[in-house]
Amino acid sequence: MTDGTAALDRRRRQTSVSFALALLLAAIVINVGTVLLVRGHSTVAGIDSDEQEYWSLASGLLNDGISSIPARRTVPFPLILASLRAILGDSYLAVQLALSAVLALVPFVAYLLVRAHFGNERVARLTGLGILFWPPFIRYAATLYSDSIAMLGFLCFLAALSAAMRGESEFRRMRSATWLFAGALLGVCIQLKPLYLVYVPIGAALAFAAERQWARRTIAVVLLMTGTIAALAPSSVYLSKREGHFMLVTGNDSETLAGGLNPALLTTHAVYLTGDRRQTWVGPGKWLDAAATGYLTAEELRRPYIERRVLLRERSLAWIRSHPAAVAYLTIRKILYMWGIYPFWNGASQTLLGNCLLIPLMAAAVVSTVRLRRRAHDTALFWTLPLFSTLVACISWGSWRFRMPGDVGLIVLAAALTLTPEGEWRRGGEPPPSPAAAETA
Repeated sequence: MTDGTAALDRRRRQTSVSFALALLLAAIVINVGTVLLVRGHSTVAGIDSDEQEYWSLASGLLNDGISSIPARRTVPFPLILASLRAILGDSYLAVQLALSAVLALVPFVAYLLVRAHFGNERVARLTGLGILFWPPFIRYAATLYSDSIAMLGFLCFLAALSAAMRGESEFRRMRSATWLFAGALLGVCIQLKPLYLVYVPIGAALAFAAERQWARRTIAVVLLMTGTIAALAPSSVYLSKREGHFMLVTGNDSETLAGGLNPALLTTHAVYLTGDRRQTWVGPGKWLDAAATGYLTAEELRRPYIERRVLLRERSLAWIRSHPAAVAYLTIRKILYMWGIYPFWNGASQTLLGNCLLIPLMAAAVVSTVRLRRRAHDTALFWTLPLFSTLVACISWGSWRFRMPGDVGLIVLAAALTLTPEGEWRRGGEPPPSPAAAETA
């Protein structure tokens, strides 16, 4: 390598570092500014019920320990909130500001992930900027929902998975350890947000496809799953022993399924204001709590949670089997809601900053995927993310919070429109060197 080439590489690295730091700083300013603008209060009285529940769970951890966490919730996110409260005190605003500042790492990690995966600075920068300014990410970073912190963990997992899949020289000797580490990170993500269980078969398929030899493919999948199981095992053993029967992550699987697929949703339609004064609605494609599904009587609702869980599972599965047309109708509505097609108008802010931005982004991602179809193996890490979010909608419901990993995939694919199928993807977006330049190097 000539001195000129070395100097050029140094300048590129310096520029990349500068951009990454600027991205991080901008994300901190945007996240903290959003909290102060829309949530400038010091109590939890004005936030959504799920957020209030997480705050209460953190209080239980501080006062009574891990035994206070019910079987329907996992420990890690309440533990994060409890840790912040132990450091900062019981001020909601202080905890929210600190959490939002940590979540500024999301576009930063996404930039590093895409830069390493594609070796293309331009695509990485477009991805980082897209995630920085994507309204749903800004909105949920200013809440006490677990989705944003889980997505940060998921991006770290994707970075480890990408490193194992690439198997480049710096990772080749430690590739087995990288598969294990990626699996462990996936286990952490599942603990933060159990919906990431749905990603397990997708991750296994990517690991299988990443290797060329059948033996190595099997080893990759086994190592990834071993890391995941190892990360889940301690809490699973504790929870199973405490509740008296096996539980892998939580006991809310029946509640999740029943809430999104039940006869009551077919005739329900209501619009109301949330705790933070947002307009929302309930109807086909959304979710009802156990008391509203119609599956349990008033007497059964007073039974212990584990008994209600069994009844919900039995009755929801029986209704699903006997009403395939209704299940298909509700499932289609859930998918359409998740991807911003139905209802198209749900208030000015959600429509203008959600639906109207999401639909063109999906179109750009589809065009990019088709255009780069010959490189489908290289882009699989990202085009599988919208598929993952769609599966989550089918099993649960179409919450935009649950779509966040899919949004990341769409943004990366849209940014990849700047790639050419035949181009060199590992040189920061630069064309391959000429023969003369190669000989000089």
